[in-house]
Amino acid sequence: MNNSKELLESPLFKTVAGLAFESVMVTEATADHKNSVIVYVNQAFSNLTGYSAEEVLGKTPGLLQGPETESGVKERLAEDLKNNRTFHGTTINYRKDGSAFTIEWKIAPVMDGGTATHYVAVQRAID
Repeated sequence: MNNSKELLESPLFKTVAGLAFESVMVTEATADHKNSVIVYVNQAFSNLTGYSAEEVLGKTPGLLQGPETESGVKERLAEDLKNNRTFHGTTINYRKDGSAFTIEWKIAPVMDGGTATHYVAVQRAID
């Protein structure tokens, strides 16, 4: 499977992501490792954040950030992704209704050879 549309529509991916109890988000990798756009979210993401898939597809995950989102965590995230490492951290994110919640999440690059093509994030509220 060479392209993200084919991969995201595969029965295996749809089944695994759809059954996940935690929020799953997939973004396309970018050269700066910061402004990836969302190409997939599961129902658990919508349940956690209040955003439907239609509202977030094509946007950056930054829409979940706000005044209490820690800049140091975002910098460590960017550094880990830049170096093709899995990120694991916690910070404050915001739901569609503006309410803050503490999130724990892991983000791993999906590699094609030596190049990251996508990032897969698994997230959960811990407060």
